[in-house]
Amino acid sequence: MAPIVMAHIFPSFAYGGQQARFAALAGGLGRGFTHHVVALDGDKAARALLSSDVSVTFHDFKARKSSLASIRNIAGFQHLLKAIKPDILCTYNWGAMEAVVANRLGVGAPNIHFEDGFGEQEDLTRQKTRRVWARRFWLRKSVVVAPSLRLESLAADVWKLNRERVIRIPNGVDFERFQITPTRLGRHIEVGSIGALRPEKNYLRLIAAFLKADPDQKAKLTIVGEGPQRPALAAAIKHASATDRISLPGATQAPEQYYSNFDAYAVSSDTEQAPLTMMEAMAAGLPVASTNVGDVAAIVADENRAFITPLGDENAFALALAHLIQNSDARSTLGAANRRKAKKEYDVAKMIERHRVLYLSVARLK
Repeated sequence: MAPIVMAHIFPSFAYGGQQARFAALAGGLGRGFTHHVVALDGDKAARALLSSDVSVTFHDFKARKSSLASIRNIAGFQHLLKAIKPDILCTYNWGAMEAVVANRLGVGAPNIHFEDGFGEQEDLTRQKTRRVWARRFWLRKSVVVAPSLRLESLAADVWKLNRERVIRIPNGVDFERFQITPTRLGRHIEVGSIGALRPEKNYLRLIAAFLKADPDQKAKLTIVGEGPQRPALAAAIKHASATDRISLPGATQAPEQYYSNFDAYAVSSDTEQAPLTMMEAMAAGLPVASTNVGDVAAIVADENRAFITPLGDENAFALALAHLIQNSDARSTLGAANRRKAKKEYDVAKMIERHRVLYLSVARLK
């Protein structure tokens, strides 16, 4: 049989959970699939995550920014998709909606639309009316995949999409990859976080909470990632005279090397759904302090749930961090519980198989 040809339209292919998941899927699906990838902002940094034996072709496509839709972008997508001739079109988040429109207006490939969360302008409770109506209309014939329970409910209850076409596939991690030898003993305590430096991640909140949680200056904070918020974060660190305690080492292809140094993991986001890096941290045996966003409270082990704090309660978030910094027994107990849950529930093989079944069923519908 000829390989199934898949076109993937990403708003960006910078390092992030969505891109890491795609790399795992492309590698796990094997030679029965070929992949064509478009990064609408031109950033293809995360291609370094792809295995060398995976068939992935990157296409240049410079999208014009528009408030809702650009006729030029839609025409460009139609031209590109006619050239690729995909068996399945995969689109990712709101930023790829023009490709959904282009496909519906002429190309007609089966569409799987992945929604993983929102930027700073939207969240689960704050939806733009025009975008709700656009999703409701243009995605009504698509299969919509969400990683979280709350996003699955949003698609059905707010966007009013057919529940039979909304599918939840939880993210998964390669558990064995994150079974690493800790390098934490006999040194300072280190809090870590990995993610794109974007406003919705609110790393300014994490910096402020860390400084409050560690008044004796015995711990360190490492925020791994790259993005537009770097200048603001660097300025905040400098203003706090904390450059010796808080570092921004940039993006990484090997997050497991950082988890081996971390004693605790932090999520400070204003909006998340099912953060893949948090699952990786759990697999590495780390306790988690997080704002209560998306499915975070349900993802961590029961023992860790007290450290998931109400969004906007900055004092509670700082106290959760302080407890993890100061209490080695709590770190050990919570980390072990998280590791057990990650191994049981967030298996990358299960995620890959569910995607394979979905892709094959959609391809047969052509």
